[in-house]
Formats: sequence, structure tokens, C-alpha cells
Amino acid sequence: MVNKKDKQNKIRISEEMVPKVVGDEEVKSIKVKVEGHMASCFLHDRIFNSMKIVLLFDQLHPRWGECFTTKYFQFDNFGNLHWGHNGEFFALERL
Repeated sequence: MVNKKDKQNKIRISEEMVPKVVGDEEVKSIKVKVEGHMASCFLHDRIFNSMKIVLLFDQLHPRWGECFTTKYFQFDNFGNLHWGHNGEFFALERL
């Protein structure tokens, strides 16, 4: 059972809330929770290539290890990050 405090602290994020790092700038990120795992999140604008989203996990993720990154992503209106070409997605919650 989820208590009210946990429910109130969950903030689904949008692309506009994620810091953008351009080229070799110093990394600025926000703390998020994805599938129960804590991570730092930022967008990396590679200037001459497509922008990608980067998740750096605080502890190894069972599927992605230290990090998850893709240039094939889109946020929906519910805070879900859709990625890849197979319809996969997960919810990103800001901490």
C-alpha cells in the first residue's frame, strides 16, 4: 500500500525539466527514480548529432548496468519516457 506522503513526493517529469548539456559543458543533472532505481538524468546535445537522454544510475541497474542512453526518446504527457523502436517506456519521477 502506498502512503500519502510517498504519493505526494512523486513528480513525473517532462523533457523541459531535464537539464541540457551542450557539447563538452560541465554535466548538470536532476535526480530521478526509474523502475525503483535512483539515477542522475540529463540531455546531451551533441551539437552536430541528435540529442540523447542519459541516465547514470547510483547503483547498477539489473538491465542497463551503470547507465542508459538513447537518442530515440520522447516524453508523453504523463511523465513516461518512451524509447527505442519497440514501444518500450518507463516512468521518470523527480526526487
